[in-house]
Amino acid sequence: MFTSRHIMKYELEHLGTELGTGWFAPMPVEDLDFEDGLDYIREHPNDEFMHKHLLQMTGTFGPNLTCQLIERGKDDNPHLLALIYEACILNERLHALTERFRGTDIKKLADHTPLIYINWSLKKDLDQKAYWLKLFSENILRHKPATRPEDLQHPIPFDPETMDAWPKAAVPITDVLRQGAPGTSSGVVTPGFNPAETSRKAVEALNAADLRMGPELKTPGSLSPYALQIPWHLQVSVSAGRNHWQLTGAQTSYGKGLNIDQAKASCLMEIVERCSAFAGFDSERALHYKHGHLLIHARYENLKKGSSEVLDPNDMCLEAPYENQPLYWISGESVDEKGAHPVYVPAQLVFLFCNIDEISLTTGVPSTGLASGNTLEEAKLNGLLEVIERDGERIMPYSRERCFSLDYDDPQVKGVFQRCTKEGVHIQFLDITSELGVPCYKAFIRGPEGEILKGCAAHLDGKRAAVSALTEVPFRSSWFRPSPKPDGLETIRLEDLPDYASGNISRDLGLLERLLVTNGYRPIYVNLTRNDLDIPVVKALVPGLEMFAEFDRFSTLSLRQFVHYLKASQ
Repeated sequence: MFTSRHIMKYELEHLGTELGTGWFAPMPVEDLDFEDGLDYIREHPNDEFMHKHLLQMTGTFGPNLTCQLIERGKDDNPHLLALIYEACILNERLHALTERFRGTDIKKLADHTPLIYINWSLKKDLDQKAYWLKLFSENILRHKPATRPEDLQHPIPFDPETMDAWPKAAVPITDVLRQGAPGTSSGVVTPGFNPAETSRKAVEALNAADLRMGPELKTPGSLSPYALQIPWHLQVSVSAGRNHWQLTGAQTSYGKGLNIDQAKASCLMEIVERCSAFAGFDSERALHYKHGHLLIHARYENLKKGSSEVLDPNDMCLEAPYENQPLYWISGESVDEKGAHPVYVPAQLVFLFCNIDEISLTTGVPSTGLASGNTLEEAKLNGLLEVIERDGERIMPYSRERCFSLDYDDPQVKGVFQRCTKEGVHIQFLDITSELGVPCYKAFIRGPEGEILKGCAAHLDGKRAAVSALTEVPFRSSWFRPSPKPDGLETIRLEDLPDYASGNISRDLGLLERLLVTNGYRPIYVNLTRNDLDIPVVKALVPGLEMFAEFDRFSTLSLRQFVHYLKASQ
């Protein structure tokens, strides 16, 4: 039997890698069977790690055992009943057993799980949503041409007037620039730093913090001429509410660039970002941060009655609606037309694997918007650019008319293309710049079976966006057979891509903030700079823009996605 103060130890295990993206899950270190896990969640009902572990176990159960557990759950064990209902809705071979929940208040059952799955299952028109998600994902992930409007099998879930009006209200970056030069975020001119200096500072900080790092290794499977990886050890502890746990695990961070200094800086700063985003908690605060980050436990409706601004979680394109349950909140900074203001944001939208005593808002918070920099403004700028990149990757459809090949003079870029040409592999680019107008590109290679290996990037300077996307493409020559060069692609010179960068970080940050605010978005920053590292790290959030680039059955549908898709289909 587990006590309420039992400290559960978890190991962050690597479950697999798909097209260059790794997937991880916290697994109990103790050898627990299913009954042990049930005992544990009775005392720790909001331990998301354990709940997902038990859910994974139930996916292996047969129908007979599942039926027995349903009857046990009905006998005054709502946590078990909720767990088994989740197993039935998530596993197709158990789905017929949902009939055995007749007479059960499913909505009330959702109160006995920290996960979103039951509330998600109660959404209307799931079959229609599944149709649209399949259509969008096949287009964006496999580059299947968009379906013509007359061939669609379901009605579009937005009225024509709204869809016609939305694009007309968008203000692209070119219009914002014509309105006048933006003020800087701070009014202070920010000096630039070269990658070698960035690497030196990061190494010194990480060593001073006693972070356990392994040797620097060359990364196989990348188009980047310089690709490095460094293993390091994660260790965090949490004691918040009824959740008391420790998480350890081997992590690997990656860095890429056109020269060795760029690759080293990229890799080391990714370690800084990840270390800063894995937070330990006690009952009062997130630990080891310069900003303090006191925790406030409250419902949204109660918290917004105070004098401070509060982020409505439902503004974050959530997979299932937030319904005013108690959450832990921390303080950030929101920017609008009048400047910066304090704002409370859910802690779990900021930190990675944030498992404190509350319900989950998502199936898992991505690293979107997590960024470091030599200065706080540079970290903010990098964070906003990543949000814009992921948003563009998610909503901008594949269209052959938006594809192009790249012409270049840069000898380092030329080397990447020559390597691929030698292997009979052809790099294409897709313009995934959204209505905001910030240059965003997907570099991709199409395999013989239709698979797409890609890298994406956004930057005010289109040249930097294209090169960054290129270096992010995972590639090994053994993965593909030689294929013919695609015909009819427009060729664009690298130097001719749009460039809105001023060369000054403060000015560029001010431009992006003004662009977002003009379009009705309010960027939010949470300062994650640690005491021991003292290297600026932020989590940038932009309510209204997409934060999940991937598609799965829980994904949301947005007006913007439909408008862009229909435009590509015509």
